Formats: sequence, C-alpha cells, structure tokens
Amino acid sequence: MREKRVRNMLSAELINAVLAATSDGLVVAEIKDGTTSITFANPVFLQMTEHTLAEISGQECAFPLQSSPDAEARQFFIDALQQKNGSEIKIRLQTKTGKRIWVALRTVFFQEAQNHYAMCFYKDITQEEYLKSVLDKVNVLYREMSKRLEYTNETDHLTQLKNRGHLCTRGEFMLGAAKREKLRLHAILVDVDSFRVLNTIGGQALGDECLIRVADVIRNYFCRATDIAIRMGDDEFAIICIEDDDQRVHERAQLLKRDVRALQVKDFSGRVHNISVSIGIYSVTPEKQTTIEDMMQKAGELIFNMQNSKDQIVHTHSGDSTHSLRH
Repeated sequence: MREKRVRNMLSAELINAVLAATSDGLVVAEIKDGTTSITFANPVFLQMTEHTLAEISGQECAFPLQSSPDAEARQFFIDALQQKNGSEIKIRLQTKTGKRIWVALRTVFFQEAQNHYAMCFYKDITQEEYLKSVLDKVNVLYREMSKRLEYTNETDHLTQLKNRGHLCTRGEFMLGAAKREKLRLHAILVDVDSFRVLNTIGGQALGDECLIRVADVIRNYFCRATDIAIRMGDDEFAIICIEDDDQRVHERAQLLKRDVRALQVKDFSGRVHNISVSIGIYSVTPEKQTTIEDMMQKAGELIFNMQNSKDQIVHTHSGDSTHSLRH
C-alpha cells in the first residue's frame, strides 16, 4: 500500500524515468520547505544498501551517506541538494550490515507543477576502486623494487610469456605487496594434457605450436597489471595474480580452459588434434611465512592428485576457509 501511495504522488513521466534506471541504484526525494524527504528507492538501491523502502522512506536524501567517512564529499552533496545544483561525486557508503562500498553518485532535479524532486543515481564502483587502489600500491612498490633489481632477459622466446626468472622478481614483489596490504593472492598452474602426445606424433614443431596457442589463450585472460603469466618449462605454465574475489579467478580459469578445448592443431599428415589443460589454483591471503614456491607447489599438488582425470580445474581456498572446487 505504501508503495502504491508513493507512486500516486509521482507523475507518469517521473515513474518512467525511475523504471528506466534499472542498472543503477536510484533514490527519489521530494524537496519541500528546506527538506529533502525520500519517497522512492528502486530495488537495485535497496539491494546495494541492504535497506528496505520502509526504513528509508521519509528520511533525508542524505541519509544513505550519514555513515560515510568521506566528510568533504558528503558536505558537497548536501550543499548541492540545498542549492538544487546537479552534481557528480565518488563517495564511500556503509550498508545496513556495515559493509563499505564505493559509489558514483549523480544528482539531477525534476519539477512537476509545484513539486520539486531530487533524483540520485548510485552506481556501484567498488570493484573498479579496489583494482585502482591495488594497482596504485603495486606500481609504487614495483618502482621501488625496480631500482634495486637488474633484470636479465625474462621472456620465453617461444611463447613470448615471461620465464622462470620473472617469477623470482615480479612474483616475489607481488607476494610482498599482498602481504603488506592483506590482498588475496592466487597461484595457478596450467598443465597441457596433450603436449607429450602431440610432441611424439608430430615432433617438436607440433609441440611448439600447441604451446604457442595455449600461451595466447592464457594471455587473453590474464593480462592485467596485477597478473603475471609465465612458462615454467615443457608443458607447464604458471600464473600469479592479485584478485579480491576467489570466484572471479575460478571463472577466468574456466574461460581459459574452455577456449583451449576449442583449439585444434594439425600434424604433418593433416590429422586434427584437440588440446586440453588441467588447472590447479591455490588462493590465499599470504602470511609472513608464505612463499611463492610453496604456493606453486600446492597448485601443482592439486594437478598431481587429479591422477588420470585430466581436463579439470581444482581450486583450493586457504585463509577464510579451506575447501576444494572441481570443475
């Protein structure tokens, strides 16, 4: 009933604007007698902040920002509301359960007859801000370490990925950054199941083509500044990456495995051969004693324990919880 009364207060034009804003959170507030009372919030906003419409209806438009640590941005938003000036800011919010999220907040104003409304669009940019923060910290630390390191040739001439030497420099640097900033670090080992067979059937040329094609797929999905992809030797590739969400890493590995399965190579007689990979993922928030070698060993053990079950992904999470996922 309450939502029906709210809808009756708003014009069809305004309702259409509200319903059109399906991807961003949206709050509508009526401006009256110096106050801005919330009259409507769409489901995206309610899910984002974990509030119900009943909890925020009638509250001041700045209510969602009351617990934000960004006092200057909050005051800018309040001033813009009072002056009815459209504004755009980035600000941190705290949800009902205490979770902090980053949003891009855009405010526009709407008038219907004698009634004035503020429409506030909330776009969740938490992941973008997290990655930006990580990249900033990683780049600062990387520049510091670069001053002390003399890099040798760290590129694998066949696949153009980095070689083992890069694991001892960039990999150790990323581990140090993850320890310092309490970031989630992932060691991924990719084993080319069909390499030895192809090398036997078609010789080195066919084996090399197989490795080059797999390396290209790895490069497609692990190419961010917080990823390093390495050819370990023969039929093994390693990936070290910083990513706050274990599930996102698993999904990227699934896409990698899927695209490798779609690859085909031909031997000298024209016969077509498929390629597959087995993937072990070890995810951890590293402690003081954590090493890259230990992480890679744990990822390798996951593949070894597959035994004869190839073309799989096994993912072990350590830290918040410890369990394995197979796909």
